[in-house]
Amino acid sequence: MTNIKRLILSLAISALSLNAFAWGMSETISGTVTCGNKPLANVVVSDGYNCVATGADGRYTLQKNDRATNITVSTPSGYLPGVDQYNRPSFFIPVEDGRTDYSFELIKNKKNDKKHVFMTQADIQVVNEDELGLYDAQVADARDHFKQFNKLDIFGIDCGDVVGDHPELYESSLRHRSGFGFPIYIINGNHDMQYYGPTHETSKARFEKNIGPTKYSFNRGDVHYVAIDNVFYIGRDYFYMGYVDEETFDWLRQDLSYVPEGSTVVMFMHIPLAFDPEPQPFRYDGTSISKQTVNARHLIDLMKPYNTHFITGHMHTTHNIEYSDRAYEHNTPGSCGMWWDIDMCADGTPQGYGVYTVDGPDVKWYFKSKGHDRDYQFRSYAPGASKDFPDDIIVNAWNADKAWKIEWLEDGKLMGEMTQFEGKDPLTVERTADRSKLRYSWIAPHNTSHLYRATPVNKDAKITIRATDRFGKVYESQLE
Repeated sequence: MTNIKRLILSLAISALSLNAFAWGMSETISGTVTCGNKPLANVVVSDGYNCVATGADGRYTLQKNDRATNITVSTPSGYLPGVDQYNRPSFFIPVEDGRTDYSFELIKNKKNDKKHVFMTQADIQVVNEDELGLYDAQVADARDHFKQFNKLDIFGIDCGDVVGDHPELYESSLRHRSGFGFPIYIINGNHDMQYYGPTHETSKARFEKNIGPTKYSFNRGDVHYVAIDNVFYIGRDYFYMGYVDEETFDWLRQDLSYVPEGSTVVMFMHIPLAFDPEPQPFRYDGTSISKQTVNARHLIDLMKPYNTHFITGHMHTTHNIEYSDRAYEHNTPGSCGMWWDIDMCADGTPQGYGVYTVDGPDVKWYFKSKGHDRDYQFRSYAPGASKDFPDDIIVNAWNADKAWKIEWLEDGKLMGEMTQFEGKDPLTVERTADRSKLRYSWIAPHNTSHLYRATPVNKDAKITIRATDRFGKVYESQLE
C-alpha cells in the first residue's frame, strides 16, 4: 500500500475512533516497543480493531475499542516475543480495566530468520486427559523430526479446536503442547466456542481468556503471518458457519497496509475456504455453511496483491486447492485422526502434521506422518482392495495436488500416470466396518479426491508406485 493510501486509511480510522470516543466507546492507551531497552520504530501494535505503528522513539498511541480483549504486537522480522511457561509466544497483553500503558519488550532473534521452518497442526480436539496422553506421541514425533532444523528458527501453527468442548482441559492442553520445544501460535476453532450465547462476539470470550487473541499477526524473514477468526457463531444452540465479518476485514486491511504488495503472506484460520475454482451451486444448509467460508471469494480478492498460503483445519481430512498462482489453500488433517478412536483420518490420511520450509519469500512443504519417516507420502493397495475398482491398484497420496504426478511401473518398466478419482480409502473402509467397535456414531470413511488407480497390464509383475511432488522430489514404494 502506498503512503498516500495508508494516510487516507489512517485518517478514516482516526475519524471513526474519535466518533467512537465521543460516544464513550474507546479510550486512549499507549506504550513502547523496545529490545534491550532500545526503542523499535515502525512496529505495528493492535487492539484487534485498529492498528498503529510505533514512532522513532518506539512509542505508540491508540484509541482502544471498548470491546478489545488483548493488545498485540506484530513482531517484526529479526525479533521474537518472549514465551511463557507453556512455551506460548507472549506477543499479547490482556486488557485490564484502568490500565493505559501496554508496552512490549522483544528479543533479538539470534538466528537469521530469512530461512525458517514451521509446523502446522489442527483439531487436537481432546475430551479427556487420556486423549492428551495419546497426543503426546505426535508431540514427541514432531520434536524429534524438527531436530534436523535446529539451526533454523522454528515455530508451530495450530489451526484450532484446541479442545473438544472441554474448556477445563485448556491449561493441560497448553502444557502438553510445550513438549514440542518450540513456540506454537494458536487460533480458535468451533469446538473452542461458547455455545448457547447471545452473539458471535461473546462466543470467543473463553478462548481469549484461556489461550489468547483471535486476530493477530507477526513476521519472520520475508513472510508475514496472519491469524484470523472465521468461525462465526450464529446465535442459536451450537450452530456456526465459516464467515469473515466486517470487523475482521477492516482489521486485516489495516494490518496489510504495512505489508508491501507482492510479499508472501501465510494466513491461518480454522474453517477452510472451500471455494472451488470452478463455481459450484451454493446450498444454504447447516452442513454446507459450517464446512466452508461462505464469503471466501472476498477474502481471496483482498489477498490478490500478495502470494498467499491459506492454512486451515476443521475437516479432519487433507485437501489442497490452488485458486491461482498466488493463492493456495492447505487444509490440514486432524491430529486426532478419527477422534482418537482410529489413528487415521476419514480420508485415509495418517495422523501427523505439516512441515513448511521457508527461504526468503519461497515456501515448500510436505506432510509428516506420525511414526513414519519423511518419505512416507502415500499408501498403495493391490487389486481387490476396492469394491468399485476390483481389478485396479489403488494409491492414496494424501498431500497431493494437481502438480503431483502418480505413476506405476511393472517389473521396472514405466507404464504411465495413474487416473485420479474420488472415492473412499480402502483401509479406512476396513477399519470402520464394524460399527460396534467405534465410540462415536459419526465415525465413517469420507470420499476424497486424492486417490489414484490403474489397471495393471501384467498382474504377476512386480509393481512399483512412483509419486513426484510439486517440488520434484520422488517417492517410490513397491506394491506388496
